[in-house]
Amino acid sequence: MFMALLGLMAMAAGGGVQPVEQARPRVEVAFVLDTTGSMGGLIEGAKRRIWSIARQIGEGRPRPDLRIALVAYRDVRDAYVTQVHPFTADMDEVYRSLSSFRAEGGGDTPEHVSAALREAVDSLQWSGPPALRVVILVGDAPPHLDYQDGFDYRRHVAEARRRGIVVDAIQCGGDVQTAAVWREIASAGLGHYAQIDSQGGMNAQVTPYDAELARLGAELSSTVVISGDARRQSTSARTLDARRAMPAAVAAEASGYLARADSLAAGDLVDRPVAEQRAELKQQRAPILAGKSESEALADLAARKARRAELQSKITALSAKRDAALAASAEKDAFDSGVVARMKERAAGIGIKY
Repeated sequence: MFMALLGLMAMAAGGGVQPVEQARPRVEVAFVLDTTGSMGGLIEGAKRRIWSIARQIGEGRPRPDLRIALVAYRDVRDAYVTQVHPFTADMDEVYRSLSSFRAEGGGDTPEHVSAALREAVDSLQWSGPPALRVVILVGDAPPHLDYQDGFDYRRHVAEARRRGIVVDAIQCGGDVQTAAVWREIASAGLGHYAQIDSQGGMNAQVTPYDAELARLGAELSSTVVISGDARRQSTSARTLDARRAMPAAVAAEASGYLARADSLAAGDLVDRPVAEQRAELKQQRAPILAGKSESEALADLAARKARRAELQSKITALSAKRDAALAASAEKDAFDSGVVARMKERAAGIGIKY
């Protein structure tokens, strides 16, 4: 039976045994963010740095299958108590969700932390073992303990621990009561407690490389050729438009991530095998190539692929210089470095090396 299986594999490879592709180790991170008025610095910083965080986590070997979810929370008298954005590997989608967050509401000091943790643990679709699964709670105010609505942060953290989901607690500011609860949550969740400044430890940092990285990132996205139905065309067009509208600091971060991404956009033809390109061209669903013969279209795609590889190489080298400049800066990014360092330590447990 075993030899027969080898024979079938050999036929597919033209006489050689085709190696079986191994599944990439999965890393799932749910950011649970206080979005009340006092958290403006953290939220604006997260919009800038989420690309960098994803890039640094994704630099492991083997490359992890990174999924990110967001849970925004406020309080019962605000516009919402929680907003849940499910796990996705699409960083453009994560960025869009973060961009929709506004620091508003609040009033009394406590917030509905318990409801947010319940959503993170029970409402999100977590993978099973051996995936690395982490909740990162970020806020500056303690939970309400006076609500009789069935939510209890202690119970939700205990459930996370039972299911093998680590819970980190990052405190913004120096509120003593928040510190006590955040330490309790991190300890019960087998996670890490950290305290950062009231602005979220995400200072806006500018380097001499930002403008060029933003320019190269825009050119990288211009190599995309979308093929698909009207819905795919519309979705991908919105993604590319959003990238073009990014502030320079965000675009610099995003370019470093996209230079290493598995795909630049849904439906992109450029990196697909030639046989698949030919099949898609026959369906005439790539408007940017309309009017070209098959040979002309394939030549166009090949030229874009070559240019893409060149741009990715330049961006990767420039991003390394930017990282070095930031590392040497007196203004350290406490949130970014704390999250990434802990994730890298834990990733070793599922075979990822950095």
